[in-house]
Amino acid sequence: MGTIADLFWNSDEGRLRAGWRVLVFWITAIVFGLALLRLRDAVPSVLLAEVYGNAAEAAIYLFLIWMLLLVASRLLDRRPVADYGFHLDETWWLDLGFGAALGALLMVAMFVLELAMGWIRVTGTFATADPGLPFAPAILAGFVAVLSVVIQEELIWRGYSIKNIAEGLNWKAIGPRRATLIAVLVASVVFGLAHADNIDATALSTFNTVLIAVLVLSAGYVLTGQLAIPIGFHLGWNFVQVFVLGFYGGAARFGASFLAIEEGDPAGRLWTGMPYSNEGGLLSTGACVAGILLIAAWVRLRRGSVGVHPSLAQPPTRPAISAAGLPAARAAARPG
Repeated sequence: MGTIADLFWNSDEGRLRAGWRVLVFWITAIVFGLALLRLRDAVPSVLLAEVYGNAAEAAIYLFLIWMLLLVASRLLDRRPVADYGFHLDETWWLDLGFGAALGALLMVAMFVLELAMGWIRVTGTFATADPGLPFAPAILAGFVAVLSVVIQEELIWRGYSIKNIAEGLNWKAIGPRRATLIAVLVASVVFGLAHADNIDATALSTFNTVLIAVLVLSAGYVLTGQLAIPIGFHLGWNFVQVFVLGFYGGAARFGASFLAIEEGDPAGRLWTGMPYSNEGGLLSTGACVAGILLIAAWVRLRRGSVGVHPSLAQPPTRPAISAAGLPAARAAARPG
């Protein structure tokens, strides 16, 4: 019986084993998402314009995921929420700004190149899906929706998943560095497959989504131990892509965008990823490589070295219990 129990329970740490913790978190997040979809279907769309409805739905789901994280941190992981990547000091906010600027600049660079090559063309500005829809509130709603989606995805796929999977695989034969890298691959592949059913998705768009998760989003987390760079990059990339430049349907699909674009020369689809969007093309593959190089340079500039952060594969700090004769728990390295 002890052997069977050991498959589920880590008696040294007094909690479920890492794989089960991640599975419980993922399943609960999926249940929340399905429940929210049912609720959306039950509410008549005439009560709220779609762009505002999307923002409200995204914000509600973020709230549910944040509540899930609070409960999981206390009951499953036994660690402070800050240890998932929220040590909000000056460095954290600078990293957030850097990530947002990098995501936005890479997206603009792809747009300029595609425009110069004639692969896309601009057809309008300050576009809305409905002529009666005010532009400024629609853009604000779009920002709220993107920000909410970005934070919940980084919580689920980077902060919670990578940290717990890395802890679970941090065996003596593997070590913390390789355990973290394996965790990145596992979480990123699942993240990419979760986007495989997006409208107009292709094999290349799914591959690039995995690549972005590995080379950019996870790299920002793994090299710093914080979620600032991945949240910032994800926000800059997604918001500029859809609500500024009008990719992936822009205003027609999401309510509003500063620019309205359409495909120009279809010969460029291998590079642009159209009609999906940039993630479906080879330009996005190149942007991933540029992204990780620039993130590594930033981390070296700000921290003096580049490497897997030691905190990710370590269990939470627990006080030694000598009176009961139990071994002291290992102390986790606090992220800087």
